Amino acid sequence: MKILLIDDHPLFRAGIATILKTLTEQVQLLEASSCEEALELIPEQNELDLLLLDLHLPGIDGLAGLQKLRNSTPCTPIVVLSASEDRNNIKEAIAQGAKGYIPKSASGEVIINALRLVLSGGIYLPMAVFDEDNGNYASEKTVNSKGEKLTKRQHDVLLLLAKGKTNKAIAIALNMAENTVRVHVAAILKFLYVNNRTEAAYAAKQQGLL
Repeated sequence: MKILLIDDHPLFRAGIATILKTLTEQVQLLEASSCEEALELIPEQNELDLLLLDLHLPGIDGLAGLQKLRNSTPCTPIVVLSASEDRNNIKEAIAQGAKGYIPKSASGEVIINALRLVLSGGIYLPMAVFDEDNGNYASEKTVNSKGEKLTKRQHDVLLLLAKGKTNKAIAIALNMAENTVRVHVAAILKFLYVNNRTEAAYAAKQQGLL
């Protein structure tokens, strides 16, 4: 697996390099200290599996850097690693095409789990995106990066789905038709940007929805 890390702090890059060793046994880590350096490096690579980007860099930074990198390697998922946990920054990065946003304050375990989710085709968002103004989570008002809402009933289904319950078992527990459960499950998968129930449970846990 080939990963490009773009960050101007050598100590942080060294720390991430150590963490990435637990992602897979075969990780080839490429490093750049600026977007300009990364843009020169990318054409020399046959294929990149993942790109990790700090938004605050010398030279081209922020969303402009993210956009240029996306244009340079459109098939490579980009995950932002940033010291900022501002909801607007997070949502804007995702809107600009980032497949994940990980605060630098996150633990190594959270970082690895988030990257695994992205590599499996999902999108990782920190819990801050789902917090209300006072930091209190309200499941009936959960909104994803596209403005789509997870209803209270869908959240009830999600809680049982994450426990491994079948559609039939969920229907009985919530006193609803099994076809209705299927509709809710499909909406949940779409909301979480995942392809199956296992990924949904994993993504929901990472995003603090369980």
